[in-house]
Amino acid sequence: MSENIINLNKIDSTHHYIVVPRRIRGKVQKVIKPLKKVKGNCYFTCNMPHALINFIYRSVKKLGLTNSKLIFSRGTVRINNRIVHNAVSSTVLDWDLGISFIVPLKLRYNTFVTIEVADKDYSVRLIELAILIALMAHAHPLQPRKKLIEDAHRVLCLGWKSILK
Repeated sequence: MSENIINLNKIDSTHHYIVVPRRIRGKVQKVIKPLKKVKGNCYFTCNMPHALINFIYRSVKKLGLTNSKLIFSRGTVRINNRIVHNAVSSTVLDWDLGISFIVPLKLRYNTFVTIEVADKDYSVRLIELAILIALMAHAHPLQPRKKLIEDAHRVLCLGWKSILK
């Protein structure tokens, strides 16, 4: 293969560490997380499925989020101090280290939901839907949440051409 062509299915290993904020016993503390896998500007902890890494990388490329480092890990996600299992948390890290995305541990790769797009029902992975909405929120921060969700539904059901002009 030419050195300009990057194999889409290749996931490199890395030995980087990142300091991220975590809530421990009610207080926000800095925790060191090891990053084991890297693909482009996306870094992952060791417990991310390879199929999900490929999905995230392709979504990041399509959305044009290649200017900063994106760190994906599994953990506990809270909204208004309540633990949730169907949303992805994102935090812009200090010192321009990038953006940390936290995917709930209880959200499994094989969990599907049925959504309706263009009067048809589609079965999609809930984890992909949650991650795509979080990525779209960073790519298009001025769009209303409802539009981001509708666009994520269309992408997962009809493909990227359904929202790209």
